Amino acid sequence: MDIIHYEAAGGILFDGDKVLLLRKHGLNEVVLPKGHVEDGETAEQAAVRETVEETGYSNLEVLADLGVLQAQFRGKDGAWYVRNEHYFVMRLRNHDHAGEMDYDDAEHDRQTFERLWVPAAEAEAMMSFEPARSFVRQAVGWWRERRD
Repeated sequence: MDIIHYEAAGGILFDGDKVLLLRKHGLNEVVLPKGHVEDGETAEQAAVRETVEETGYSNLEVLADLGVLQAQFRGKDGAWYVRNEHYFVMRLRNHDHAGEMDYDDAEHDRQTFERLWVPAAEAEAMMSFEPARSFVRQAVGWWRERRD
């Protein structure tokens, strides 16, 4: 049996009391911006790149490293995948709602994702997969501690 190991990284993006989630078109899955860590890239660099590519927001600040969780799953190709997922707390650098001034529509992968700005308190329950729920829970706790 094939086992494929790889690294992925993503961001949990805050704007005030809202968190940006992504709904995958056609699947009705709610996910976080995330993707493969490319050769020569750190997990943080990959998280920023993937967040920009999948959301269109480019003026981001990384605030915290939430660590790594391992996800294991069987792919559509029948192979077994082991993915180390790294997540980072991020915020939009400006304070306009949802950072519209920093939004680059050319970067936003609209064919794949719908952007959902949701209250931080509701974000965890909306996630489709447990690893993401765990990271959202951790990120919201981190965010609240530092904002209060």
